[in-house]
Amino acid sequence: MKVQLTDTELTKLSAVIGEMEESTSGEIRLMIVRRSSVIGHIPELLGLILLSITFVGVWFFRHDFVEHWWVWPAMFGVSMALSLVGARSQFIQRALSSSHDLEAQVWTRAEVEFGREIKGRTRSATGVLLFLSLMERRAVVLADQGIAGKLPPETWDQVVRVILSGPATGRWAEKLEEAIRLCGRLLAEHFPQEPGDTNELPNAVIIKD
Repeated sequence: MKVQLTDTELTKLSAVIGEMEESTSGEIRLMIVRRSSVIGHIPELLGLILLSITFVGVWFFRHDFVEHWWVWPAMFGVSMALSLVGARSQFIQRALSSSHDLEAQVWTRAEVEFGREIKGRTRSATGVLLFLSLMERRAVVLADQGIAGKLPPETWDQVVRVILSGPATGRWAEKLEEAIRLCGRLLAEHFPQEPGDTNELPNAVIIKD
């Protein structure tokens, strides 16, 4: 899955972030990554699955082939070749990875990116990361200490649901804008803008592999 956003839409999302920050001391960052999970095991696992299916098919439907020595290396070679192609599919990558592993690796990536882009970079620790990982179809919202100390993690559940509805419906820009505005309203309610507040973090959307 690729990021279905035009340059114009990305520019608008950046402007919406700036607009919402005008009413809060919070700083919003939006990041979209292609994947968070390690998938090195996928080709080998898929190859074994395909090889097993091929073996069962030959054994039950063309048992006479078993007598030929070349059948075995042919089955292995074809299965491995198909696995290299099939392993590129994000559907197969998700199917051959446990939900727990996908969730854990998305959270780990989100926390790493949060540390790089937000943590400790604002005067009052009021940064928030909206993180979307495409392959896993999961989103995470992380807030710096100044916000997390006052708002429980479940505060952001609705924001996450809105973010994920974008890839699900194909309305990427619309749903990301809705999530940003919802996040901005939550921040404005609990962390209104303070005198002398400045824009401490860039508003541009971050796109990474």
